[in-house]
Parts: sequence; structure tokens; C-alpha cells
Amino acid sequence: MNRLALNLLLAIVWVLLQAELSLGGLVLGFFVGFGAIALTERALGRSGYSRAAAGVLALAWSFVRELVLSSLTLARDILRPRPAFQPAFVRLDVRDLSPVETMLLACLVSLTPGTLTVDVGSEERALYIHSLYAQDPAELRGRLHRFVHLIQRAAGRGRPSSPEE
Repeated sequence: MNRLALNLLLAIVWVLLQAELSLGGLVLGFFVGFGAIALTERALGRSGYSRAAAGVLALAWSFVRELVLSSLTLARDILRPRPAFQPAFVRLDVRDLSPVETMLLACLVSLTPGTLTVDVGSEERALYIHSLYAQDPAELRGRLHRFVHLIQRAAGRGRPSSPEE
């Protein structure tokens, strides 16, 4: 059985065992079920589901943080008499990502203010990204590669988490 389906089933069982049906009880049951699955995985020597769930949370946190920071930066520069824009195009190699993961990265980039996915090179497996803040293209590529690693972690593969993520 898929571990997410098992987790949802455990959450529903948790709610049914409680005297009251509520969304809070379902969320609590989901976390209790997740904890039970994570402990079972650790005891059996597998950690795919819990590692992927941690990767999804890390990706969501990083995206929300990047969204807020880039929104504030863009708003500040729009209000300035002389904005600090240094637009440029950047090519990002995405050979390590599946087509679905590439689409997710392209959407996350386009949702972030100040950046836009312009083209997806299908033959060379690359994204072409326009950024208003490309003072240092290598630094921009590094930030984008960080999202590549987070997407890989969310898919249940890739390197384990590091303290900076």
C-alpha cells in the first residue's frame, strides 16, 4: 500500500476513535500516523516516505521564504526613484530532473517575483530564466540549484538534508 494512503487511512482511523469529528483531529491523526510510519520505517531500515515528506516541507519553507524576500525586494525597488535592476537571462541545466520535476521548478521560478521561466530547452534539458536581479549570474544559478536539490529531496531522492536548508 502506498505510504501516503496508509497515512491518510491512519488519520481517518484516529478520527473515528475520537469522540468528535473535526478537521483538527484529522490533522492530529495525520501527524500521529506519520510518526508511526516514520518509526516503522526506521525500524525496518527504510526511510523513503518520511525523507520525502521532510523534503516537501523543506521545499515549501524555502519557496515561501524566497517568495516573501523577493516580493519585498521588488516592492522596495519599484518604490525607489532609481531601481537596482540588473536584468539578465540565465541558463539552468536540469538533466537531473524528471519532466514533472522540471515543470515544478519552472512554475516555482515563475511564481517568484522578479524571475520568469522563458523557455524550456527540451533537447539539452535546460531552463532559460529571466531575472531582474542577476548581478551575479553564478550566485543566481546557485540559488536555483538549491531548489533543484530540494525538489529531488521532495521526490524521495537526492542528498540528505544539510543544516543550511
